[in-house]
Amino acid sequence: MLSRPKLIEIDIVRAIAIIAVLVIHGTSSATQLPIGTVSHAVFFILNKASLFTVPLFIWISGVVLFYTYYDRWESGMSRVFWTKRLRKILIPYVLWSLFYYLFNQFVFHGRLGFDVIHVIKLLMSGNASYHLYYIVIIVQFYLLFPLIMTAARRSHWFRKGLIPIGIGIQTAAYCFHHWVYPLPEYASLFLSYSALFAFGAFMGIHYAAIAAWSNRFKAGIWSIMLLAGFAFVGMLLLHEYGLASIENTWFELSLLLYCMAIPLCFIQWGRKLLGSGSPIGVALSALGGASFGIYLVHPALLTLWDRIAPVQEQLWLYDLHTVASVLIGLFGSWLLVRLYASAQRKGSAN
Repeated sequence: MLSRPKLIEIDIVRAIAIIAVLVIHGTSSATQLPIGTVSHAVFFILNKASLFTVPLFIWISGVVLFYTYYDRWESGMSRVFWTKRLRKILIPYVLWSLFYYLFNQFVFHGRLGFDVIHVIKLLMSGNASYHLYYIVIIVQFYLLFPLIMTAARRSHWFRKGLIPIGIGIQTAAYCFHHWVYPLPEYASLFLSYSALFAFGAFMGIHYAAIAAWSNRFKAGIWSIMLLAGFAFVGMLLLHEYGLASIENTWFELSLLLYCMAIPLCFIQWGRKLLGSGSPIGVALSALGGASFGIYLVHPALLTLWDRIAPVQEQLWLYDLHTVASVLIGLFGSWLLVRLYASAQRKGSAN
């Protein structure tokens, strides 16, 4: 069976997601500025409003996997799928985990050591660097994918109920973790993101229909996204300033609604950009295509840049440093990825 046409707007969604990653990591230190300053408020809002990024990447994975494989999936494809996907992601993961394990030692302590048991624990948890836990989550979904795909193809009720099933699993996991017993490494468990992956899977199967539906009701979807986002960030601000004590479940609910609405908004915007032939769309597509490399590289650049951070008392300099962190992390990483890709092409040509 022929492959379905590529979803070129997905690269624009990836670009937005990787920009949000850089905003979170670039402004993380600035969220610790003195409460009451304009700088703290601005960077805090930007940082928290960008927390959709990991759920959005999880959603993209669900869309791409089910869009690509649903019409041609066979039970015997599991081994080939695992081999292909895990090789593409696990080898870079191990290499970059080792890199950050040694890099962080050298930068922060000026020495190098190697503890095999500690490295194995870091690899299992995704804690070799603050961003690598995402790979651990994705690997879990890759391992589960053949089972979910087979169930979706064989069972009409399962396929039709993918979204409520995903929300139900995530809700049950949260309730157990929050009220019964804390789950170890909860933030790195697939259970924490099952709603977004299931939503992506459902859209991957019914992509054209859902895209058309979301365009028809775009005013309502954008309203939901904005209201949920304002509610989430607003509650965080109230908590940060000590103006309200809000039970954590309200944060989880507003964030889930925000993250469920935001992919549909970005798909609409991406399609509009591409349809208009805007150079912004072209640039974002290229950025989205380089997003995995940018994700892997940027913490090293941010770590080096932060070595020359001004003291927080020099507020205007610290603001400039924070803005530069986002820009250097994004465009510096993108440049390195492009140089690496260019060197690979030249090597292949030779």
